Amino acid sequence: MKKLITVAGVAAASVFAIMASSAQAETLSVQTTVAPYCNIRLANVSSGTASVAQEAEQQVANLQLACNTGGSAQLVVNPLNGDFKYGSNLINYAMRLEAADSAFNIATTDATPGDAEGSGKFTRTKVGYTQALANGISAGFYLNVNVAAPGPAPLGQTYYPANAAPAGSYSESFTFELSAI
Repeated sequence: MKKLITVAGVAAASVFAIMASSAQAETLSVQTTVAPYCNIRLANVSSGTASVAQEAEQQVANLQLACNTGGSAQLVVNPLNGDFKYGSNLINYAMRLEAADSAFNIATTDATPGDAEGSGKFTRTKVGYTQALANGISAGFYLNVNVAAPGPAPLGQTYYPANAAPAGSYSESFTFELSAI
């Protein structure tokens, strides 16, 4: 029995000696990179197609804009034709973009190729970085097909009011591009 006590005492002494030894420290350095991004997406229009009623202004799409670059962000909205088309029949329209950040807003405007901005494209710029835009902001895109034509139709084509146009499937395409500048 005396032997067992001695062995247990030696084992206990070694455990206390290990615990009493000096402490050690470890260092962990972590780095990360946040890649720059700018993107825009249609948030609630299935397959990018929407219908427009023949009454007043109507929201046809919700967009999500996000950009985390350290500089400025530029949004370009480009209507393909400036009118809804079906053969040689045209329906004039007005468009509007209302964004959570007013720098991207486009006031109600006729989108004819000779629009007030003169290029057929609508360009808006947000200067400098914002956390809100990096997180993503929403924008509503609106159309009104009951607007008067801006003047005579191009040669061989006819403007109609939306509620008096010949039957047919009229179409227009829009390109939305958000980029860092």
